Amino acid sequence: MNALGARRTLVTGASRPLGIELVRQCLIRGDTVYASCRNPARVPVLADLRAEFGGLELIALDPADPASVADAVPVLESLTDSLDLLVLAPAEDGPHERPKDQARDAHLPTLTSTGLTEHYRRHAVAPVLLARTLLPWLARGEGARVLMVSTSEGSLTEKISGGAYAQSASAAGLHMLTRTLAHDLAEEQIVVCLGNGGVIDKSAEDAGESPLQLEDIALGLLMQCERLPRQRSGHFVDWTGAERAW
Repeated sequence: MNALGARRTLVTGASRPLGIELVRQCLIRGDTVYASCRNPARVPVLADLRAEFGGLELIALDPADPASVADAVPVLESLTDSLDLLVLAPAEDGPHERPKDQARDAHLPTLTSTGLTEHYRRHAVAPVLLARTLLPWLARGEGARVLMVSTSEGSLTEKISGGAYAQSASAAGLHMLTRTLAHDLAEEQIVVCLGNGGVIDKSAEDAGESPLQLEDIALGLLMQCERLPRQRSGHFVDWTGAERAW
């Protein structure tokens, strides 16, 4: 176990590269981890991690599907009554996010209302609603924290080109919702960290990241969340610790 200490940690988006690596890093440091994604049985690496480390429970959970969330709640209740850390990693793609749909909704001449609103619902609204659902667990945790993983695509300051309408708008919306969430959770003594993990879409290879770099990003995000002072709850920080522009 490293200096970050053992915690009871729930990680969403555990079918995607960054989510998987966040699970791995939490297991390495000794956490009991509840890894969730739409269908854990289709992510063999999670079974491998459970065999290698132990201390890993798998939960079928799609934060953007209310029925899936409702089904996951009693499962989590059977496993633990509290959480010390909630990691909301990049969401799995939804049914509206096939490659051709993403290409369509990235450009002004072809973007659609459905594409924009569904992307926003999945990538901005759903994580915050899930945090609200899990608030009873967090409130019973020991110095609980929430790590909301985002990207600089949501920075108004750094938006210096057109396109990427759905991705940019959803990320910017997530930033405001997370900042608001941080204020509301302050009464519960829960710290919220909005962490920039970079643009990691499908795999480390697609993003030009080596496995070592992906490992560094995941560990960096966890460290920044752990180190964020309570008075800076809701701030947007890079995985290296640098403050990011809004």
